[in-house]
Amino acid sequence: MKKMIVFGALGLLLLGGGGAAAFMMMGGSDAKPPTAEEIAAAAAAREPVYLRMEGLTAPIIRTNRIRHYIFLNVTLEMADTSARDEAMKIRPRLHDAFLREFYSKSITDKDGRGTIDFESIKRRLAKQADKVLGENQVLNVLVTRAVRGAG
Repeated sequence: MKKMIVFGALGLLLLGGGGAAAFMMMGGSDAKPPTAEEIAAAAAAREPVYLRMEGLTAPIIRTNRIRHYIFLNVTLEMADTSARDEAMKIRPRLHDAFLREFYSKSITDKDGRGTIDFESIKRRLAKQADKVLGENQVLNVLVTRAVRGAG
């Protein structure tokens, strides 16, 4: 008799669980997809994910000569941890793209005073990161250190 009660209770639990699973899989819920505002709020509430790129060297070129160097530490704000993990796998390619960008065009302002154009650097590095990693993997480029070296 006790065995029948135990097996009966187990059968009811299995049927109840199966029915609940079927209800959920068939879309029995009236949940609506999240709106753009909800997605933006969730993105703002998430913990930022960073990838540090240290040891970048950018030349300061005047009259077709390298006058001195700027040593930069750059940190990339990534879309998520999987984007950071993928970027870490190909970090040498990313580093190479950044150096090629620095050597292809001056990092100073166009006004001739020789000041570093950080906004241009950030924009150019973000473009290179998009080429190497794919669109929307890097949310922001942060220059965390810039030191002038001898040349």
